Amino acid sequence: MKKENKNIMKNIKILTIILLIVLVSMIGFFGIYKQNKNQMSNIVKDYSYAMDLNGARTLKLVLNSENNDEEKTEENYQKAKTIIEKRLKKLGVEEYKIALNNENGEMIIQIPENTSTDSIVSNLTTVGKFEIIDSETNEVLLDNNSIQSSSVLYNTTKSGTSVYLEIAFNKEGKSKLEEVSKTYVKSKNTTTSENNTSTENTTTEDTNSSEETNTTTDTTTSTEKKITMKIDDKEIMSTYFEEPITTGKIQLSVGSASTDTTTLNGYIQQAQNVATELDCGKLPVKYDLEKNQYILSNISKQDLTYIVIAITVIAVIAIIILTIKYKSNGLLTGIAYVGFTALYLLLIRYTNVTISIESIFAIAIVLILNYIFTAMLLYNIKKLKEEKTENVMNESISKTYIKFFNRIIPICIMVVAFCFVKWTPMSSFGMTAFWGIVMIAIYNAVVTNSLMKIKNK
Repeated sequence: MKKENKNIMKNIKILTIILLIVLVSMIGFFGIYKQNKNQMSNIVKDYSYAMDLNGARTLKLVLNSENNDEEKTEENYQKAKTIIEKRLKKLGVEEYKIALNNENGEMIIQIPENTSTDSIVSNLTTVGKFEIIDSETNEVLLDNNSIQSSSVLYNTTKSGTSVYLEIAFNKEGKSKLEEVSKTYVKSKNTTTSENNTSTENTTTEDTNSSEETNTTTDTTTSTEKKITMKIDDKEIMSTYFEEPITTGKIQLSVGSASTDTTTLNGYIQQAQNVATELDCGKLPVKYDLEKNQYILSNISKQDLTYIVIAITVIAVIAIIILTIKYKSNGLLTGIAYVGFTALYLLLIRYTNVTISIESIFAIAIVLILNYIFTAMLLYNIKKLKEEKTENVMNESISKTYIKFFNRIIPICIMVVAFCFVKWTPMSSFGMTAFWGIVMIAIYNAVVTNSLMKIKNK
């Protein structure tokens, strides 16, 4: 009875782990669906695809007719390309392609298609010209050359959250800003006037007396010497300074305080767009957007489906081989392998790894490595059992980990190096493989090891 109870508890533990694996697998492979506006939508984060799989937004920028002949130089074209690259990076676009025609300045730009693409496109043709001018004389007091950096700030009060654009000026700009803020301030002029009044009174005693009264009136008027701030010749605000600014920074309110998330996101996006333009510099030439279209990838969804089916078939055959060779141990590790794959795919989604052709290759490599690890573990368990070694499971796990990770040290070094490469195909390969190797180490120590220990206790 005691032995039978132990077997029942062992089977319950194994079944519980298997059910958890099944649950994770359902989420990883199929997702979680919830009703949203009369339709079912998957609340699990979707994959982030690279341009070679998801297609790309293709843009054609041509020179604006307002550019004069002196501005149409190869040097200015190259400078414009560099500034646009800076803007793309600051806006979080890691993958892009820019082809520049040095003769006429035309650019063909490709960027990934996603929810923020339209906002990104709107930032590419703006010149980014910044000026603070005298409101009356239009004299330029500060411009792009005075700016060091810009950032978006937030301030939350009871009335809601306010969004601010902070502009920090360089050493020369800081000095100019302090001088301007002392000059363009609200001033008060006081005018004093006197009124003399004579009053003559006659009494019954024929005595004449004269009384003179002086009245003084103070009149105060306000005059404002204003500055106007412009971006791309559009007036942002016209104001004066309350007091001299010595910090070298000015803060501009974007919109009004709000508690609505959508409204706040709009203000933040607006402020971020301006900050990007100011940080990356002013375009030396003006561009117009002549072409803006989405071009599909050469690899269709059907092609990706075929790849997934092929990998699935190979994995199933591999699990069947383990089951035939190692019986129940092989079956349990096969189930654990399915759970590993599902959890790995979820990890890729939530670590924002960009899926490209190279990263699909990395996924295949990780699945092969995990299969090798599993096969090595099963082999060590069987061998140590035959040798009647004490603490079979602990010895098997220890031996497998040491042998496996010693062999893949060169692969680990290569993967870490690829993670820091700025070229998207290589970095996506590196990040995908990196998280896969981390998963092999942790998942097998927790799940596969637990299953084997319970089964072979």
